[in-house]
Amino acid sequence: MNRELKMDDRRIQINKLLNFCRFLLPFAVCYTSLAIHVCVAQELTIPKFRQQRVIVSATDGEVRKYLAFPALVDLESEVLVSFKRGRSHANDTGAGLDIVRLREGSGEPSDLQCIARLEDGIMQMGEWIKFPNGDFASFIDAQKEPRATRIGLRSVRFRKGGKAFEKVQRLGLVNGVEYGYAFDSLVKNGETLVLAMRFANLAGGKSLVPARPHAGSVDVLRSKDNGESWEFLKDLSHEFGDIPINESAFVEHSLGFLVTTRGYDSHQRLHLVDADFNVLKRADLTDESPFVEREIGRPRLISRDGNYYLLGRNWTNRAHPMQLCWLRIDPESLRIVSAVVLDNASGDNVTDGYYADVYFRERKGRTFAHVITYKGLNHAPPEIIELTFDWSELR
Repeated sequence: MNRELKMDDRRIQINKLLNFCRFLLPFAVCYTSLAIHVCVAQELTIPKFRQQRVIVSATDGEVRKYLAFPALVDLESEVLVSFKRGRSHANDTGAGLDIVRLREGSGEPSDLQCIARLEDGIMQMGEWIKFPNGDFASFIDAQKEPRATRIGLRSVRFRKGGKAFEKVQRLGLVNGVEYGYAFDSLVKNGETLVLAMRFANLAGGKSLVPARPHAGSVDVLRSKDNGESWEFLKDLSHEFGDIPINESAFVEHSLGFLVTTRGYDSHQRLHLVDADFNVLKRADLTDESPFVEREIGRPRLISRDGNYYLLGRNWTNRAHPMQLCWLRIDPESLRIVSAVVLDNASGDNVTDGYYADVYFRERKGRTFAHVITYKGLNHAPPEIIELTFDWSELR
């Protein structure tokens, strides 16, 4: 009898516990859904306000019609946009680096200028590097045939004001290393920091990717004298776990820097590092986000209004064509909290495009984001275009 009573008591206790759990379950689901909603983007959005114009046309009469890989420097009085002018995406000897100036106020493009060309080389892409004294320079990924062989960074320097530029110079050795490709830069505490890549065929380079035998590490370089000299600061490939990376970007963060890396393994990653570029936290966006199916081409990190954003060529579905996307990043969790398709939500056959950069302007109390990119459809030569959005829809 006592044994039966004890069994009944246990059943009652178990039933009470189950009922209590049933009571809590809806709250747990609600709380979990709220947490997911806060931390993870739920759906792709498309801006309602969108304007597009061609900045440089592939039908402008030039023999070299393949226009690609734009980068910009915002001087406030005008915006300078550099881009490759060649015959194909790569391996087109004689391709040069041109610039177009977008005039303040009207935004109208100026006449084009060629700032770098080597008859036996390829000026593949320029990256603008700013210096504390007001000077800036285009660091150019210089190549030669075959197989996009790097021949060492070239530099074209503009003195303060940007009206005139100097002759093409070879950057040369940095602590015994010749770098081949510069990705991003920022100025902090009177110093210029640059992310740049080594290549095994250049001095000091070592192959890290068997499938791409020339590909080496991505390093942080520093200049304390406005780019007159440089020094090695950190090997990010090693710091991030000896991962195979190339195009990278960084931005200041309250704890140091936020870095994003494009992997040869088709993964896009975020790395939170301290002021000395030691890893504090990391995230694999390709594994963790439904809106990043592979690596992001030529990623750009932007910090504005207290938020962090990732811009670049993206695939939200591996089976669909490339898109240009704007992703907001939570700086603590390193998760994507909103995802916007800036171009090709319709799934057109974009065969090359979407290295991009952005500048902002105020007009009549509204802020507009002006995205400069390139785009080619159905294997036609791409053009340099500008997409304009209402900032309130992206932020």
